[in-house]
Amino acid sequence: MSPVIEEKTGSNAGTDLRAWRDASKLGPAVSFAATFGLWLTASAVGLWSGSSLVQVLMILPATFAVGQMFTIGHDAGHGSLSASPVLNGLVGRLALVPSVHVFGLWQFHHDVHHRFTGLRGRDYVWAPLTVGEYQASSVWRRALHRLYRHGSGLGLGLQYAIEIWGPRMLWPRARHGARPRGRYLADTLFLYGTLAALAATAWGFVAVVDTDRSGDVAFWLRTGLLLFVVPLLLSQWMIGFVIYLNHTHPDVVWYDEPDEWRRHPVQLEGSIGVRFSPWRHWFLPRRIMHHTAHHVDPGVPLRRLGGAQDHLENTFGDQVVSYDWSPRTFRHILSDCKLYDYRAQRWLPYPSGQGESA
Repeated sequence: MSPVIEEKTGSNAGTDLRAWRDASKLGPAVSFAATFGLWLTASAVGLWSGSSLVQVLMILPATFAVGQMFTIGHDAGHGSLSASPVLNGLVGRLALVPSVHVFGLWQFHHDVHHRFTGLRGRDYVWAPLTVGEYQASSVWRRALHRLYRHGSGLGLGLQYAIEIWGPRMLWPRARHGARPRGRYLADTLFLYGTLAALAATAWGFVAVVDTDRSGDVAFWLRTGLLLFVVPLLLSQWMIGFVIYLNHTHPDVVWYDEPDEWRRHPVQLEGSIGVRFSPWRHWFLPRRIMHHTAHHVDPGVPLRRLGGAQDHLENTFGDQVVSYDWSPRTFRHILSDCKLYDYRAQRWLPYPSGQGESA
């Protein structure tokens, strides 16, 4: 996917981030192999032991690996992971297997998000509803909306799973612009074929270690839940959390008029730089939090986004939305960003009596 910043911000030299691009091959391959190996190792340990306690302990490294592989697949999808298109394609497809994303579909929908950042009707990532749209929604949809943006933050993963992952990343659908044919279908078959092969390998591994367990349905249900489903759900929350913070803030403007949207440097102003303290960001794919730089130039790999983000903040100052994350700031953003007035370009609370405390 090619950068689109030129079309939105003009030819300002300050947005030229090519100095932070990277043409390496070995480093990204080693990083992927180590992370994929961690995921396989956590799964193998849980399978080998068969102990519920051991499998619960494996949830943490498995979830960490799934989240990190998602960011590796993200880089590969942009073609910025490595200088080799072949390596990008192979790593991208394999890296998104643990989080169950069809690589080609992820590329397609993510490119739409990059091309139309902040434009209602085109950008589907945390696009805010108006008061009228919210009031016209069914009781169920209003309840979901309040849960997605609840002050606890627990609904962030649910929003990603229901609104993005389920309808867009599991099977090509024409209504979302990706017809089930050609490359999309091939990538879909690759994902499910690889998952089936991994499941067969897991069964064969257990059959060698303990024949009795290989036919134990209760064991497989528990194992599938603890080693696959729980890490998948936790990684969904991580993805939802990251994407929400990447694009939601009281100072971020959304547009519903394409002509007005084109007049603004939306890649520079519609993506956020979030800084975490060292002890908090170990578990997060923190480099993607330098999100302004990523949108200005998706060709910069995540591992080099920090310097690019600093450059943009130093060059453009307050035009770039950035802040230090804290639980208090997080709660304020969740509290302030409920509904949106596209005319006045400001966030609004829920209508009185309809979830204003959420």
